[in-house]
Amino acid sequence: MAAAKIHYEVFVKKHRKASWTLAEARPDREDAIEFAKNLLDATPTGSVRVSKERFDEESRAFRSFTIWEEGAEKFETEAEKTGDGSLPCLSPDDLTNPSARDTMSRVMNEWFVRKQVTPMELMHSPEHAEDLESGGTELQHAIQKVAVASARDGDSTVHAYVKQLLELTTKAFDRIYKDGKSGRLPKFSKYKTYASLVEAFAGEKSPYKIRAALADRLSDERGFGKKLSVLMEFATELPDADPARKIGCEQLDIFLAEILNFESGMTALIGSPEELGDQVQRLADIFDGSDDAESLQDAPTDARTLTRLMKTGRLPACKTMIASALLERLRRPRRMRPKDVLAEVKLARKLAQKLVMAQGPDLAVDALQDAFAKRSARLLTPETIGDFLEKCETPDQEIENLLALEENIVGAQNKRKLAGYIRAALGNHKTEGWFVSGEGRAIDRLHRLTGFQARALKGNYPEEDKSGLSAAFDALGQKVLERSGLIDAIANGKSPALDRAASLLKLVTCGAIPAGKCAMLAQQRAVQLIRSETGLEEARADTERAKLADIETMLKAISGQSAAA
Repeated sequence: MAAAKIHYEVFVKKHRKASWTLAEARPDREDAIEFAKNLLDATPTGSVRVSKERFDEESRAFRSFTIWEEGAEKFETEAEKTGDGSLPCLSPDDLTNPSARDTMSRVMNEWFVRKQVTPMELMHSPEHAEDLESGGTELQHAIQKVAVASARDGDSTVHAYVKQLLELTTKAFDRIYKDGKSGRLPKFSKYKTYASLVEAFAGEKSPYKIRAALADRLSDERGFGKKLSVLMEFATELPDADPARKIGCEQLDIFLAEILNFESGMTALIGSPEELGDQVQRLADIFDGSDDAESLQDAPTDARTLTRLMKTGRLPACKTMIASALLERLRRPRRMRPKDVLAEVKLARKLAQKLVMAQGPDLAVDALQDAFAKRSARLLTPETIGDFLEKCETPDQEIENLLALEENIVGAQNKRKLAGYIRAALGNHKTEGWFVSGEGRAIDRLHRLTGFQARALKGNYPEEDKSGLSAAFDALGQKVLERSGLIDAIANGKSPALDRAASLLKLVTCGAIPAGKCAMLAQQRAVQLIRSETGLEEARADTERAKLADIETMLKAISGQSAAA
């Protein structure tokens, strides 16, 4: 940009009731700020400000942005907050710290995405700095946001924090402009490879020049995708020997992670699969370093390259960003497999097993549990449950599918909700009719109910819901017994009394009828038969001792089951 299209105007306000007036217009930034400081010294009760005036060719007008201001007008200290309000960033170098860059990404996200530039590029490029400073009010709004947030938890006023942030920003931009003018910012084109660049500056205390050269190289590329590819290529050009190799890898990791911190950058890495499940699967395989995974076969080349690099453990910042993106997608309200609930359930289980094995500092167990709990909640909406049960041909298949879903659900609240669906299914007329009056033998339907009850009792439902489910299966079993007359048929049969008692007890011990009142009814009728005159007479016979021993064993087993329950 031609220098003639930019100038700096110095305004002064002699006291609070006075108006702002133009005191001077100068072509040089530093000269204008110095003049403003001298003007403020001469006007101790007043205020001064310096605005950068940039001529916009499209609108044929000047765009103004305040770059420095000082004085009583702007920065009056409120009585209720008198602290220093110190910021964590004290120098321009502090603005390249991870927390500072993360703050920049959040408060100026739209600008970074629109320009396809990262905070690290901004802090090492005069062109990007000037573009932001002269581009409108975005920097001013960003400073205001940070100041408001700082004042909320700090001991000073918003104005005091604004003042410090403006001073810090001015220092940072002044350094970038000075270094750009003096030639201290190396151009990447002077170095044939990334390795040669790193080796040239590896001995310096600060990576400032390496970062500046990287920013210079990335300025030639438009879009995070192309910048990502350039950095991936540099990963194959690392110096052979340490410490240069380590330094080079660290700087690539920072620049790569910054690109991945933006949604458009992450999309450039993993592509845009139609289903959320494919995105999550790719991220999980990248995080795990599974470079031969099927999910990556159709992914962008950079995704496979980064996956191989993940295996080396040399990109910790990138791994953190991949983990963050993975968790964020798991928490999204969208279905992972919107067309197939069963496929989504299987994918969720597969991912859970994979990620639990890969968990670590970047992917904590608590964070995974929270993410999968939210994902589980998506599976428990009435619409999703309806889709899940749509292809079931019989009510018992519906119950079986719902019980199977429990193994893939995370979170006590979700387990409780699933238990509610199962109880509702057991209580509807269709299910009751199928079990009570359905085709086939009643004993087979009772055995099916007993198996369902056992699965529910083994599940990880909250205890109250587990008891409720057991009682619901038992209640339905009672209706089946009442309609079929199974217990009466056995108890009133023509076989010897002890044989009939043993048959009733076997219904319980073999899991043919549900535990609870169903089992209790069978046991009571068996005891009645044993204590009847016919039963006692049979028991006195020497030939029935083995039969009595079996009955005694079954009664002890039932007693043990009741005690355990």
